[in-house]
Amino acid sequence: MATRILVSIICFGLLSGCKSADEYLSEGQNLSSAGNFRAALSVFEKAIQKNPFLKDAYIQLGLCHENLNQHDLAISAYMKLLHLYPDNTAAYYYSGISKYKQKKFEEAITFFNKAIYTKGGFNSADTTSVQALIDLNKDNFESESAEIDIPTREILFDRGMAYYKTGEMKNACTDFANCVIQNYNTVTSHYMIGLCKPARRNKKYAGESFPESSHDADRILSNTAKK
Repeated sequence: MATRILVSIICFGLLSGCKSADEYLSEGQNLSSAGNFRAALSVFEKAIQKNPFLKDAYIQLGLCHENLNQHDLAISAYMKLLHLYPDNTAAYYYSGISKYKQKKFEEAITFFNKAIYTKGGFNSADTTSVQALIDLNKDNFESESAEIDIPTREILFDRGMAYYKTGEMKNACTDFANCVIQNYNTVTSHYMIGLCKPARRNKKYAGESFPESSHDADRILSNTAKK
């Protein structure tokens, strides 16, 4: 009887070590959804060991680090993915989110620009051409993976927040205007446009309003990043 139990334990141990990368990924996502980010980290690492080309594992690994306020480690995970897939939209986008949280807004803008470029580019200043409207609405179709294919409108919104932080009000206003066209975060986008326009007209007003509205921008972008 004891021998049979021992054999069963050994067999269970061997089987548990034979999980596929996708199984580890699923397990990690369950842990992450439950808020157990530290435990999820090791599971996502196992998924990557099983399949170094599993894109979602790198993204989920980075997001766990983000939730633990380990921004440099998050960016490191995204950079590893970009080493394998230089045109990965999500890796650039979430790197931008990480830089924003570190208050490195200009670097965040650079990453957001690269994310948009991977999707074929977008001239945010042109809101009238047919091509611009096509680019704006092409993300309305279902994507294969929400973690991999970040909609252009979402990138524009977060880049607008970063532009606002650097005082580039014209660029910020343009990005938020494009979000309004797409019916994306329209209430917040209208609100940010309202903040940008007076600030552009009146530098004194901008200096007075910037700290307060920056707090709002931080809160809004933080909520957006948690989607």
